[in-house]
Amino acid sequence: MSTPLEDDEMITVVFPAAVVHVIDPFKLAINRGSHHSIRMGQRFLVYKLSDQDIMDPTTGESLGRLEIVKGTGKVTHIQEKMSTIESDRKTPAQKTVIRKRNPLSSAWFGEQEEERVSPTQDPLPFEDPVVGDQAKPV
Repeated sequence: MSTPLEDDEMITVVFPAAVVHVIDPFKLAINRGSHHSIRMGQRFLVYKLSDQDIMDPTTGESLGRLEIVKGTGKVTHIQEKMSTIESDRKTPAQKTVIRKRNPLSSAWFGEQEEERVSPTQDPLPFEDPVVGDQAKPV
């Protein structure tokens, strides 16, 4: 059985890809798929370009447009010409510090410190994703 890349001419993968559909704030579809050698678990940076070129104040040279990052994600589903990427950013681990007094003293001398870190981290959505945003492998 042949694959799309065996049947057709090899496609030169050109990035950036474009966001073609916002499934929800956590999942986006991009216009690259198996036909473009996209792999499961591949990571992408999602961004938009600033409206204006950024100029170097010293040389006056245009540095191009600034990439405004909207998040990162991993490929979770691949079709021939498009893929789904899901946000892989997480909330920071919750850290709680508890200070206890030494029970043998009425003063705070010899206090003990206990630290607890919550292993659960909630997923974070992409920041205001829209059709036309760009994506590139990272």
